[in-house]
Amino acid sequence: MSRSPQQPSTRSAESDDSRIYQALKYLSRLAVWVYFRHVHVISRKPISPTGPLLIAANHMNMVLDPAVLIATFPQKRPCHFWALARFFKIPIAGKVLHAAGVLPVDTKTHSNAKLFEHTLQCLEHGGVIALFPEGTSYTLPHHLPFKDGMSWAAFEFLSHHPDIPLTVIPVGITYTTKNKWRSDVVVEYGEPIRVTSHDLQQFKLNPKPAVKDLTAKIAHGVEQGTINSPDWDTLHAAAAARFILFDNTKLEDYVRVSQSLIQVLRPTEDNKDTPNELKNRLLTFSKNLRLLRLSPQDISMYEKQEITLSRAVVRLASTWTALAVQIPLFLPGIMINWPIYLFGRLAERYEQYTESVAQSKLVFSVVIGVPLYMTLSYQVWKYLDYTLMGLVLAMLLIPLLAWYHMALVDKRYDMLKQVVASWRICVAVISGVVGLDALPRQELEDAVHLRRWCRAQLIEELRSKAKMGDSHAQYLVQFIPDQQ
Repeated sequence: MSRSPQQPSTRSAESDDSRIYQALKYLSRLAVWVYFRHVHVISRKPISPTGPLLIAANHMNMVLDPAVLIATFPQKRPCHFWALARFFKIPIAGKVLHAAGVLPVDTKTHSNAKLFEHTLQCLEHGGVIALFPEGTSYTLPHHLPFKDGMSWAAFEFLSHHPDIPLTVIPVGITYTTKNKWRSDVVVEYGEPIRVTSHDLQQFKLNPKPAVKDLTAKIAHGVEQGTINSPDWDTLHAAAAARFILFDNTKLEDYVRVSQSLIQVLRPTEDNKDTPNELKNRLLTFSKNLRLLRLSPQDISMYEKQEITLSRAVVRLASTWTALAVQIPLFLPGIMINWPIYLFGRLAERYEQYTESVAQSKLVFSVVIGVPLYMTLSYQVWKYLDYTLMGLVLAMLLIPLLAWYHMALVDKRYDMLKQVVASWRICVAVISGVVGLDALPRQELEDAVHLRRWCRAQLIEELRSKAKMGDSHAQYLVQFIPDQQ
């Protein structure tokens, strides 16, 4: 039996916002606040506060992806997600999923009307449905092929409401280092894709090509807000080039700068079998730094300076002194939260799949953090003789300590990394000076020289390609000072 056409409701989907979803939204914001140092949101066009929307996002980081969408979606509209219908048959889980606005999808049926029954009901009420067309989370240099489920759902909705244009918003979620705590994320809400009655006519004439065409448009929209490379080597070479040329790229430019470098360095049909010296040296530079356990920023100060024992010692002394002054401020937070950090490190070391590391870290944070802070609050209440005022102070202690720790940890963690890098450089230099082992210093100096060579060659190649009309090179050279 086909569904009878209904006029979509003009009421906001927020009116369906349940307490469970509100709790989920607060938890998502908390998770995003705890895990990421910076969250940069870009909206290419304003998103309507009402009306049906389909959201298509890439899916690189398991449970972090829906959390990021829930926490950052414009207009604070609730997002509905798909889940297999069989999960709703589990008594408690089914009620929680339903209350959270999750939509059941019956993949065993051969009827699109039955398959998308709850999806269409949500859209008819002006809801927002956020989907991951790739179907699974992954760790690759490029996105997976997009499946057609969203496109079929869009045309199924238009079949019942041909006069109501449906909008698909492509979303790119880009993590600077997705498995690292206190990394950054860029969320780009792209150009809306409007599926109209004209598209519906094409669908009625020939459904499969129309669906494939819409899926291709959605994939292209997501590509505009993400980083995609043909292979790992090109991705790693582009990352090394970004660090060498621009050090810390602003988050608003991060995706485009990275993708432009990939386009410049990627193999073409004309040179795919020809060795690329610049690309190979960028990869060698990246590999050497990993062996030295240093970052490009750690050796950037030697761009125009020689590596000497005096400079290495002064750098170590200055970085250590700066950190030592700060130790009394952040040491209490470290002492309280060290079990969370320990299990986070274990998750990063033993988790088999990179895309699951962040999820595991969040799970450990909840499993360990909740009883940890509850115990701490209880001990404070006990110390204050179980008074009412003591209870209030103990309860206020939890968010206060968490905020205090998060406010201090980023800068001090960076300072600690500078101390460690300075120590490694100092040891390498001293071992060469006293004759214990000349190899570490030689490797360090080789890395510095290779960095200089790569920087000079990158600037020369970008300027050359920019003059030849390469749009990616033209975009990149605007960030390079004229005197360089």
